[in-house]
Amino acid sequence: MAMPLKTSAAYKLPAQKAAAALRKENKEPLLTEKQKALVHAMVFEGNSRKEAAEAADLTDKAAREALIKPNVLAYLNECMEVLRTSARPRALHRMVDLLDAKTERIQFESAKYLDGMDRPSHAVGATQINVQVNTTTNVTPGYMVKLDRSGGAQIEHLAKGEGKALPHMQDVPEDD
Repeated sequence: MAMPLKTSAAYKLPAQKAAAALRKENKEPLLTEKQKALVHAMVFEGNSRKEAAEAADLTDKAAREALIKPNVLAYLNECMEVLRTSARPRALHRMVDLLDAKTERIQFESAKYLDGMDRPSHAVGATQINVQVNTTTNVTPGYMVKLDRSGGAQIEHLAKGEGKALPHMQDVPEDD
């Protein structure tokens, strides 16, 4: 039985932690020119890993192994942040253009985003705080009967047929 090949998924967490540590220490990631070319082809040109490896004159295996290294991952994350940040003005202009769309739904969603009502779900790097209060309280719609224990009048439970019709009760006004 053949053993499965080791993939970057097995190393993802430690490599990401090491890349984050590099970023936290404000150290410049050290890469070879081929590794930089690999990352640039993937991020800025939108190539797949295999296509980027060919453009950087690397094999696909070498590219996969390079993407496990903390320095390469840190540089990849930096480049993706640059791309994300540089695309935000274009995205904003696109939302403004969508205000004149044919359907009202698209116009509404665009206006909602531009107004800031949709910002938490679209903001880059935003922190979202969720608070849940009384998650076990069940509320049923209907009447609320407040029972007073001070000895005042309370609701009487009558057996079937013992009740009086509303017009026969005291102090019930007649309909106009």
